Amino acid sequence: MNLFTLKHQEGFARAGIIHTPHGEIQTPAFIPVGTQATVKTVTPQELLDTGSQAVLANTYHLYLSPGVETIREYHGFAPFMKWDGPTFTDSGGYQVAFLWTPKEAKERSSQVTITEEGAVFRSHIDGSKHLLTPEKSMEIQDVLSADIIMAFDQPLSQLSTREKQKDAFERTMRWETRSHARWTELQKTREHKQALYGVVQGETDPILRRASLDFVLRLDFPGIAIGGSTIGSDPQITADALDTIVESLPSGKPVHALGLGGGPEGIFEAVKRGVDTFDNTSVTRMARTGLLFLFPEDGGGIHNKFRSDVHKFSPTDMAPISSVCTCMTCKTFSRGYIRHLFVNNELLGGRLASIHNIHYMNTLMEAIRTAILQEKFTHLYDNWLKK
Repeated sequence: MNLFTLKHQEGFARAGIIHTPHGEIQTPAFIPVGTQATVKTVTPQELLDTGSQAVLANTYHLYLSPGVETIREYHGFAPFMKWDGPTFTDSGGYQVAFLWTPKEAKERSSQVTITEEGAVFRSHIDGSKHLLTPEKSMEIQDVLSADIIMAFDQPLSQLSTREKQKDAFERTMRWETRSHARWTELQKTREHKQALYGVVQGETDPILRRASLDFVLRLDFPGIAIGGSTIGSDPQITADALDTIVESLPSGKPVHALGLGGGPEGIFEAVKRGVDTFDNTSVTRMARTGLLFLFPEDGGGIHNKFRSDVHKFSPTDMAPISSVCTCMTCKTFSRGYIRHLFVNNELLGGRLASIHNIHYMNTLMEAIRTAILQEKFTHLYDNWLKK
């Protein structure tokens, strides 16, 4: 089965279909993050109701809890969480490198050790010691049984020295070679085949980015993932990183942006440069802190502060968050009520806000898909961001 079908392209922006054993993904698409086999506070049915097509789970977290053997009993993380649609998993490389908070940065050298074999780290749960190698990442993702999985890489911050970036870059290619070899072996015994994405690193360095993409294409990974801290750190930096390779992206392979943030601006910049899918934890994390996305028809702006700016809305404000949104939250509850929930730290506030933000993202992606098919992406890009 061909993994990706290109339907139409406007400039580098493209609309297509990713074909998986558990259904099709219409692209460009937002992939909600279910780190521990759950999109926080939101049920699988509610994800479907928001228009979500797939979910992404985290190899590192599910390996530590509930553990590989538990997931094996359920035949994958999707049956475990009762999700029937397409699925992604990341490799765990980012979490090993960046999970520790800034306060723990001084201790990071004793918590994570990178060798040619793999990454030795201590669990953030109980401090137990673990070794994650390219082969083990593939074996864990085999048990997690996602339709689309990621090669094991070593991401580094753009703030790292040139020498450290180069070392990580070269090690990532060696680790991805080993990931590809182990994935190839594992696929021989699988009924539902998994598509392995090679990860393109290099931050905003055009030489490194192009060399990384060339390597991924030579190994003929089924898909391409764009990694690194520059993706999502800022819309312009995201654009700069993608500009290094956009002209070399093949039309027959899907492209995923790992951890793409930056709100609608970052999404438009990525889609404009050939990104087909992306995952993002901030969509629901922002919601849980009272930051909600607003549609252009609501007068512009990206979010509103329901928690910190408690006087923004009156408790008697009976209008919905958005006058045009069709999510369950906007069709059912008032801004005054949602303000009340956040002011009083009620869990339902974050839940309703998460439903709204996910629905917003999926509505935006549907509008983008339609615009590309109608040769109106540039028009949508200009009008949405102006407001």
